[in-house]
Formats: sequence, structure tokens, C-alpha cells
Amino acid sequence: MEYCAVGATQDDDFKAGARVNNFDVQGESEIYFRGETTLDKGMLIGVMVQLEAGPDNNATAGEQDIIDESYMYVSGKYGKLILGSTDNVAHQMRATAPNASYMEIDDTNTSYLLKPGNVTDIITDIGFDGEANKISYMTPKFYGLQGGITYASSNDSSGDDQSARSEAVAKATAAGPIEEAWAFGLAYERTIGPVGMLLSGGYTIADLYNGATNTNNMGGSAQDFSGGLSLTYGGFTLGGSVRRVLESFTMDATTNPTGWAWDAGLMYAEGPCAVSLSYRSAEIQGSAADRDKDTVAVWALGGKLRA
Repeated sequence: MEYCAVGATQDDDFKAGARVNNFDVQGESEIYFRGETTLDKGMLIGVMVQLEAGPDNNATAGEQDIIDESYMYVSGKYGKLILGSTDNVAHQMRATAPNASYMEIDDTNTSYLLKPGNVTDIITDIGFDGEANKISYMTPKFYGLQGGITYASSNDSSGDDQSARSEAVAKATAAGPIEEAWAFGLAYERTIGPVGMLLSGGYTIADLYNGATNTNNMGGSAQDFSGGLSLTYGGFTLGGSVRRVLESFTMDATTNPTGWAWDAGLMYAEGPCAVSLSYRSAEIQGSAADRDKDTVAVWALGGKLRA
């Protein structure tokens, strides 16, 4: 369970005459059902089901799932295999800016921030498949180096391509849900004296569906690149990441969501307390007609106290 009190201020240019709360209470609760067993030869088999138990700050009509993630995994000396609804390997292995609070400044529907119309995601989480059903494999760690691969047949957990839309740094009106997506992740983790390091890179590629305007059911393609670095020393964590999104549409491309997103931050934690300062920014190409760029820049100061 995570809840926080949030205060925010922003430039009038983003508001466009709308009324925006400068203070809000945000939170999310989940109940985990987890089970694991180890077979005689050492292979670990487990399951995870996450039940939503409270509203979050993106719980608009039709978007609040009863079950968030639901997957099983098999792990052993040859690596880890994951089947079900969860994030892809590039997302799971990533290094990003540290954040000590639940203040999700990237979500579309926050009552304390407005963003330009094309910018719906300013974080560097990589991937277009969300938490759709997928199959993933992660290699064993070899001297701190680990790789992974994910395949998702669509970005809708039920497998129906026409029920969900692709998610990138921006969401284009011409882009439909994905036909299929692949994700690749690579991470290097090691400790050098008192300093811990996590270096990550990821790539995803997806075919987009556009049944409204394309009789071939193909709406173009999307590619996603990311990289991140996180360093720890004592109670300090310094990290950052960058993301590049390239989307193209074969028909009726009224918007071009190609863009960048990056973040950087510093966090200090001692016992149950932590405080962080981070900066996040995104720049999206905008409409095809005028090619104006939509930009977002956010400073975030957060803290947490865990029981």
C-alpha cells in the first residue's frame, strides 16, 4: 500500500484555461497472492497474482483492472522462464532515476498536472506491450551480465488486437493496438569496492494495427530504445536513463509520436526513510501538419517512510 500527499505547480501554457488542483492525495493498494516450490533437482516454480485493492491515480472509467499482473515462472541453473501478464524483460532489467515517493508524474490522468495533448508518457520505461500476456526468458547471470528476450502476440491480455491501443512516449490518433512485439534486455550489475553499479540497455519493436484506415490491418511499426545507469554508495543512489521512440504509420499519419524522454535523480535512504530529487523531460514531434514539438519538463522532490 502506497499513499502520498502531492503538491505541484506548473506553467500556465500547459493549462489552456483548464482548472487544475495544486494539491492532491494519491495512492494505490494491491494484494499479492504468491506461491513457490522447489523441486528435488533444485528447479524453482512460482506463481504471482496481484489483486487491485484501492484506487490509483490513473483509474478512469474502464482502466482500473481487478487483476493487475498474473503470471508463472520457472527458474533454475539455465535461467528463468516467465509466462503470463507482466512487464517485458527490457522493463524488468532497466536502470532509471531513483524515486522515493509514489508521485507518478508520468500518468495521463493526474489531477495535479496537465500535459500537452500528444505527450502521454514522460518516463523512460521501455515497451509497447504493457502488462499483456507474453513469454519471456532471462539468462543466468554470468559475471554480473544478464540478457533477456520477450515475445507478446498483442498488447491486450485477452489476445484481441482490437481492444487496446499501443503505448509509447506519445499516443498517436492514427495508431491502433499492436499486432505483436519483441523486447530485448541486457543488464550488467556488479560491486566495485563500496560502489554498486547497474548498467542496462533495452530494445523493443512492434507492428501496429490500424483497422479503421488500413484494410491490411497494418498501421506501421514502432521501435523503442533505452539505456540507464544506477550507482549506489552507502545510502546514496544516483541514476538516470534515456529513451528514444520511433513510430511510423503507413496510412493517415496525422501525428508523429517520434521523440525522446530522459530522467536523472539522486536519492538518500537510511532505515525506513528516503528522500529524492529528480528531473524528467520529454520532447515529442507533435502534429504532422505543423511539426510543432510538445515538451514536458518536471522537477520532483519526494520522500517516504516505510513501516
